[in-house]
Amino acid sequence: MFDFNFDDIFTPILLDWDKKNYRFNRGEKDMHPYSISSDEEKTIIVHNVLGINKEDLKVTKEKENGTTYIAIEGKTEDSLTKREYSVSSRFALNEEELDLSNIKSSMRNGLLYIIIPTKKPEEPTKDTIEIL
Repeated sequence: MFDFNFDDIFTPILLDWDKKNYRFNRGEKDMHPYSISSDEEKTIIVHNVLGINKEDLKVTKEKENGTTYIAIEGKTEDSLTKREYSVSSRFALNEEELDLSNIKSSMRNGLLYIIIPTKKPEEPTKDTIEIL
């Protein structure tokens, strides 16, 4: 009779994910995929777009019912896993405070950065009015 050990044949390649050693430091997670920071010069929206190719991502400025929005749309199918990654988000913008004509965006390391300059305050003007 021979000694047969089932585990010798079917040894799993991956046993389990070691949760105790998992560390992840990113503010933009799945359930809260963005962060917003502002200073006197600009507002920056950082949005998690992990898994979406830059060429499949679209950022648009749109107006609806008198409110201006930044909309983020994108969809990419991963060629290896055949899984689809997508994003659809939008943010209402304060037209009085932000310079909506100079919005810039960039993408790196799975994060989309939308930079919106703050409007410069108007210089006070002083006009002399002739006394009649």
